[in-house]
Amino acid sequence: MTLCYVLFLGFAVSIDGFIAGISYGLKNIFISRISLFIVGLTTTICVSLAMGSAHILGAMLNTKIAVLIGALLLTIMGLFSLFQEYFSAKVHSDSITSGVPSTNLTFSIGRLVINIMAKPEKADVDHSQFISSIEAILLGLALGIDNMIAIFAAALVSPLPFYTPITMGLIQILVITFGIYASKHFISEQLKKKVPYLPGLILILLGLSRLY
Repeated sequence: MTLCYVLFLGFAVSIDGFIAGISYGLKNIFISRISLFIVGLTTTICVSLAMGSAHILGAMLNTKIAVLIGALLLTIMGLFSLFQEYFSAKVHSDSITSGVPSTNLTFSIGRLVINIMAKPEKADVDHSQFISSIEAILLGLALGIDNMIAIFAAALVSPLPFYTPITMGLIQILVITFGIYASKHFISEQLKKKVPYLPGLILILLGLSRLY
């Protein structure tokens, strides 16, 4: 059951990696195995830090309060994710209609990472159509920061097994690879618009399930 929960959580927080893979596939941006490994390693480190922080804070709090905080954080993150995707889609639509670019709405290392979180293809900083090792670190940070908050919340709800960081890193590599493959073979335009809402819904369900 614990392994299933970790896998479910891992795929929920790694949907952004899937979207990044789709984006790279559509724009013919190549990401090597070494770069994929760096992304996975960066994710593993971020998850380890999140779990360590949750363990320290959890030891200071009453168990019920820690569980409540973690469940509420997961639910709030899910709601925020849904709102963010809706708002991003609306801003993109408005910018096309008005002719005003929306890039000013994205907050350059810190700003660049935030830009990559908004548009994964921006990890290709030099526009070489190839994700270098340095660019892979930036991509890993962009995806890892997203993961950290959700993992922190989940670890507060209940301790996660020691293999969670490595599992999350492997899942991140898997979803990026599958996203690249899927973009070239069977992802429809309609599905691409709906996939970004999936992680928000999953996080809300995970949070609500831990409240009862």
